[in-house]
Amino acid sequence: MAISSAISSALSGVQAAERRLGNSASNVANLRSVAAPSVDGPATDDQGNPLFRPGRTVDVSTPTGGVQSTRLLVDPASVQQYDPSAPDADAEGLVNRPNVDLVRETAERISGQRQFEANLATIRAADELLQATLDIKS
Repeated sequence: MAISSAISSALSGVQAAERRLGNSASNVANLRSVAAPSVDGPATDDQGNPLFRPGRTVDVSTPTGGVQSTRLLVDPASVQQYDPSAPDADAEGLVNRPNVDLVRETAERISGQRQFEANLATIRAADELLQATLDIKS
């Protein structure tokens, strides 16, 4: 594998880690938002306000040796919770909240951080090899 291929592959891994961390941050930030009732349901409520749909990232290897990250929607998109004091509660006190599990999101953030660190280590090693090669040729 050429050094440039290793760097390119590692950069795609860094981008995938960034997407994973960003998606997890979005899920946590919208934990108390009004959620869409389903993945296929409306994107806005009756007043036109956007409804949140939590997502998960899936990394897939590419033929060129990199990785591509895709965001998939969580199904079901929401879970009903009893919170009669919420402004969006129905007559029975139920609200639709995003189907987000904080334990899973914590694991996603740790995994994303490790993915980022591993790919950054690959870039550093490739840079050192390239520098050593240039030193030998000079």
